[in-house]
Amino acid sequence: DVLIPGIMQHIERAGVHSGDSIAVYPPYHLSDTMLTRIVEVSTQLALALKTKGLINIQYLIYQNKLYVIEVNPRASRTIPYISKVTGVPMVELATRIMAGAKLRRLGYGTGLYPNSPYVAVKVPVFSFEKLNDVNSQLGPEMKSTGEVLGIGKTIEEALFKGLVSAGFKMCHPTKERPVGVYFTVNDQDKPELVSIAKKFADLGCNLYATAGTAKVISDLGVEVTVVERLKATKRVSKLMDEGKIDYIIYTGKTDVDSIQDYIELHHHAILLGVTVLTSLDTARALSDIIASKFTEYNTELVDINNLRTSKTRLRFTKMQSCGNDYIFFEDMEGEITCPESLAVNFVNRHYGIGGDGIVLIEKSDIADAKMRIFNQDGSEGTSDANAIRCVAKYLYDKKIVPSETMSIETVNGVRKVTVYCFGGVASSASVELGAPKSLGCPEDLGLSDLPKSELPPRAVELGGHHLVLFCDKVEDYPLEALAAEVERNKKFRRKPDLVVVRIVNAATIKMRAFEQGNGEVFASGTGAAAAAVAAVSSGGCNVGDITVKVQGGDLVVRCGTDESVTLTGNVEKIYEGEVEF
Repeated sequence: DVLIPGIMQHIERAGVHSGDSIAVYPPYHLSDTMLTRIVEVSTQLALALKTKGLINIQYLIYQNKLYVIEVNPRASRTIPYISKVTGVPMVELATRIMAGAKLRRLGYGTGLYPNSPYVAVKVPVFSFEKLNDVNSQLGPEMKSTGEVLGIGKTIEEALFKGLVSAGFKMCHPTKERPVGVYFTVNDQDKPELVSIAKKFADLGCNLYATAGTAKVISDLGVEVTVVERLKATKRVSKLMDEGKIDYIIYTGKTDVDSIQDYIELHHHAILLGVTVLTSLDTARALSDIIASKFTEYNTELVDINNLRTSKTRLRFTKMQSCGNDYIFFEDMEGEITCPESLAVNFVNRHYGIGGDGIVLIEKSDIADAKMRIFNQDGSEGTSDANAIRCVAKYLYDKKIVPSETMSIETVNGVRKVTVYCFGGVASSASVELGAPKSLGCPEDLGLSDLPKSELPPRAVELGGHHLVLFCDKVEDYPLEALAAEVERNKKFRRKPDLVVVRIVNAATIKMRAFEQGNGEVFASGTGAAAAAVAAVSSGGCNVGDITVKVQGGDLVVRCGTDESVTLTGNVEKIYEGEVEF
């Protein structure tokens, strides 16, 4: 009988020592057919060798064919990792079997053990900072001095945790500070570099490369700055000193001069905390991690002593108002411990459910219910008025709150909401947002491309900080470029959501909104309210009901003489479902 507790797949291809490779459990890029073949061959090898106890096997897959690299009748460094994640005490089982116990009677079955609900990665740890003249390029000779374990719901989350724990400095590009990546690769790697370089460029990174490598990248139409090798000029060191290079991707030549050049480059990078990678496979994984937007603040804290034995199932409801869509989770018992991680995983419109954020509906001691909202990047947001109204629909439709008038606790205080029903189902709702906390004309924004308008910009505090700009044509206004400029501008200690507005008439305006943490959205409830308040205070609109036209439809904002603001609009359930994590 043979029990296979787990199969791990290396990110780096063969040629890099297994101890220096990042290993992923369960395999992330193997077909079911190949997994079945691996189980069959592993069973045959273990039985043929008549092994009693532990055995580890290394395979190579080339052109969809399976090759055996080595079979070792002993424990390996991955044993503790697989044991922790799967819950299979491999050392204990092996000891009992060697003492005469039968595998079938030990309660863990035979064949391939079921996968853990987690993704786990083993990341090597190196000590090159203590050795000045050592070639750190990865190869068949093992150079790592330790290893760490990263556990997450997805491979990107697990890799992020593992790399950070192993000492890698993880930098994410922002509008305020783009990330710099320096490439220098040998000729045989240049065809493969193309897709990797493009991915870094698409993420907003600044690319630097040696002349030959730069030509391959620029032939794609991707902008790249040529920086010669260290032995030709010290410019690459200067760029590192200036903080313009955060990652170095190096797969250079192996002659004596090139190796010495690399050792000097790597030593300088270590002193500055610049991450150096000598495998394109690791570089590709790095780009996936950056694209996933995981940070120390939106990853789940996993208790390794209390791992889940199966994936957690969560019911959700997706709702929208004027295209402003959110994923709603009822969490009255407080079972969701890391909503930041859920937001990163599920709001992605290509690989998740899709939405402008997630909303938790919780118990409240001071209102009918409490809501918390999390943006696409996992940051906790201020309570958008559209999300509040959708929560009211959920509470009414689910008969959690049977009254058409209810109170909802938000980070900005308790809000009164009224739902309007048709056929016993809430179809629209209004929320009282209170009075604006501050209102004024910023004197000097320090922005270069403000729209030309007779009405000056207005700053409005209403369920969030908004900068309202008036223009003649909102459709063509470069809103994203303005957001990038605001992100870089140090005058804004607190980055505002941006709203551009065109006044159609005294009771109608048209707007676009850019939210911090989400980017441009189809609609923003608090943004619409702030736009209406700014239009009234500037004299462009009259006090009363103002129709705000957004990309996804119309919202109505009532600006009263007592400065109270109420937002009304449609609320719609898109669908309900269940997710696993």
